[in-house]
Amino acid sequence: MNTLKRTILAAAASALVLVPAAASDAGPPYKDATGDGGTAGDVTGVTVLGDKTSGQIIFRVTGSNLSTAPNLLTGIFIDSDANPNTGDPAWDGADYVLITDGSSYDFEHWNGSGWAETPDSTVRVCCVGGGSSVMFSVNKSELGNTSELNFFVRARNVDTDTNDDAPDDGMYNYSLAAGGPDIQGITVQTAPSAGPRAGKRFVVNPVTLKLPPNGAVVPIAPQPESYSCTTKLGSRTLTGSGTGGCAIAIPKKARGKPLTVQLTVNYEGAVKVVPLKFRVQ
Repeated sequence: MNTLKRTILAAAASALVLVPAAASDAGPPYKDATGDGGTAGDVTGVTVLGDKTSGQIIFRVTGSNLSTAPNLLTGIFIDSDANPNTGDPAWDGADYVLITDGSSYDFEHWNGSGWAETPDSTVRVCCVGGGSSVMFSVNKSELGNTSELNFFVRARNVDTDTNDDAPDDGMYNYSLAAGGPDIQGITVQTAPSAGPRAGKRFVVNPVTLKLPPNGAVVPIAPQPESYSCTTKLGSRTLTGSGTGGCAIAIPKKARGKPLTVQLTVNYEGAVKVVPLKFRVQ
């Protein structure tokens, strides 16, 4: 890749004003293990905030020792079509990269055979003193006008050839519409598995989520970070117990009645609501 050329902005206020929550966000919904950076910076998480109207997307990388010296780089590799089979095959299908050493940055595009510096007018880069945070801001118009993308972050020490990747395998997914990963499906287990029975307890348990392919060598179906259930027996609301209120006591005289469970799952900033319909046996 090319030498870092563009001068880094001392502050990214012009970009952050589009998404005011960026500066005050409580924590990174895209988490990464701590203490695995070696002599490179240590990435502990990433928060992504997008403005649906303007299309501006902010990636806030948190950690320690991020871009605090010319040999310590922090970069974000973006698969703008969320397809690991296109783009640079060595980088899980990445189409764009933003990389900084804390004083300058590069913005490059995969042209089908190599990485080339690409013009930009919407990119903003900001490093917080002490290496605890790096912000990359770019408009979707300069990412192939994408509304959904995959990405991963790399902290690198070029002198010692050591890296810390987040995630460790594959990429994260982000959808502007979802405000987080594009949750395409939920695998649900119930107890009893045959469905609700009158006079018995019925439990709904979302076990895994389906996300777009991310180029991982070992694909792992993620689990919801939290979930909840809103349940109705016909038009009557039933109050559940247990995790998320998803353990439901079915009345003894409910046989033959419709039971609807509205399941809400939360994962890396995204919320997915799925209605589940049953008939009480």
